[in-house]
Parts: sequence; structure tokens; C-alpha cells
Amino acid sequence: MRIVQIIPLSVLTVCFAGHAYAELLGSDVVSQYYAYGAVYDVEGSPTSFVANGTVQETFCSGCGEGFTLTVTNTQVIYDQLYNDGYWSPSYASLDSGGLYIANGNLLTFTGVTISGVTLDASSDVSGFTSANVTFNSANIAIDWAGLSGIAAGDEVILDVTTSGGSTVPEPTTLSLFGAGLIGLALIRRHSPRAEAREL
Repeated sequence: MRIVQIIPLSVLTVCFAGHAYAELLGSDVVSQYYAYGAVYDVEGSPTSFVANGTVQETFCSGCGEGFTLTVTNTQVIYDQLYNDGYWSPSYASLDSGGLYIANGNLLTFTGVTISGVTLDASSDVSGFTSANVTFNSANIAIDWAGLSGIAAGDEVILDVTTSGGSTVPEPTTLSLFGAGLIGLALIRRHSPRAEAREL
């Protein structure tokens, strides 16, 4: 007689407990520009969308300073448009919750918790460094006040890590879980008690 061992649901829960959760795709995003001491409502700001990995905002396409915005699973990408070569200087327009903008953009995310933001090495906006980026658990703020030497097509690329959201396991988690189940089955099959019960 064969004995089938049932794995309790609590064991399955433990197996998945350490999983890093889904990223930015599918999250609700609000994009708001700030400049000259306040919110700056002009072509394309504010705007809201569900992140899908394509260009979903074009800010001030007819201005000397503008950008397109793309939010992928793990990155926020600002692509400079028709730029005059600089971003205007400004005094503080947003300074709260660990966020700072003089002349720049604020992204607010719903559905994920932001745990880290770093400047990707492929970013090529002249003078833009990690010091131009602030964030908290729900927001990413960029400030490019006074930057110069910028050309159309230059990009600011932010690498974002998150927690919360979807609980779909990553393939590596599933592989490890499957290997563990196979190991349990082999141990169970070759244990003396199991063989005795089968007789």
C-alpha cells in the first residue's frame, strides 16, 4: 500500500513568506510637476495612469523644457524633449516627507511600497546625480533645477525596488519549492517506516 503524505498549508505559506513582491507594472501612478514655489499645471501635468511599460506622459512638448515618462516593472525613465539645453533654476517648490523639488517632477504610486531608488548608470543627463532624487514609500521626486548641457534624447533612468502588491512567486521561488517537494518525496519513499507500511 502506498502512503501519500499531505503537506499542511502552513508549510506552503512559510515557503512563500520570504518572496519579494511585484514591481511597478500595474500600479496606479500620479505625475505632478513642481516649479517656482508651487505645483505647476501645464501641458501633461498633472496626469494619472496605470503603469504599463510604455510612454504614458508627455510633459510640455511645445516648451523649451519637456520630457516623456515611462514606468516599467523596475524603472522610471525620463526622456528629454526638444530641450533648450537647460532646466530653469527655481526656489523650493516641494520640501516635505523626505521629498525635495525646486524644478522637477513628483510621482506618487498606489499599490506598491517603494523601498529603494538608485540612478541607473546609463542615465546621461548632464549634471544629474543621485542627489537630484529623493523618495519615500509612496513617492519619487526628481529635481533638475539649474542643470545645463542637456540635449533632446538624454535620459534620466531610475532603478526602483519595491515591496507589496502581487504575491505571484518568482520562477526561482517555484524551482526551490519544487526541489524541496521532490526531496521530501524521496526521503519519504526510502524511509524504513514507509517501506514497512507498504508491505
